[in-house]
Amino acid sequence: MLKIRAHHLLCTENFVNKGYSEDFSKNMSEVIKKLRENSGVKLIKDLDDICKHCPENLGDYCKSNEKVKNYDEKVLKILNLSSDEKYFWNDIRTLTCDIIFSKDRREEICKDCQWNELCKEVEAIRR
Repeated sequence: MLKIRAHHLLCTENFVNKGYSEDFSKNMSEVIKKLRENSGVKLIKDLDDICKHCPENLGDYCKSNEKVKNYDEKVLKILNLSSDEKYFWNDIRTLTCDIIFSKDRREEICKDCQWNELCKEVEAIRR
């Protein structure tokens, strides 16, 4: 079972093989591939399987922990989900697309993220 930060529901949807490094992008691609197999997922508000090669990962916590934990909490609240619960990927991905992406709510969660402009470009192409 994969462990995924709640806000990474947004990141996985907009990922276009650009990231902090080649290792990060490769890991993200591998995690997304596993998720698409309708993997069981435990939503968390801490370092997860995607964070493995992130430069913000300081070993036992995220350098931007306060900011990204806020993103996690917003996602959980909007989707009415709980952290440390297990879900099927297809169910929570559909929920994320229906409630956040289709209603253009992603920026209310993470507009101050360093990847926001890239996400906006990806979303504009998807429309």
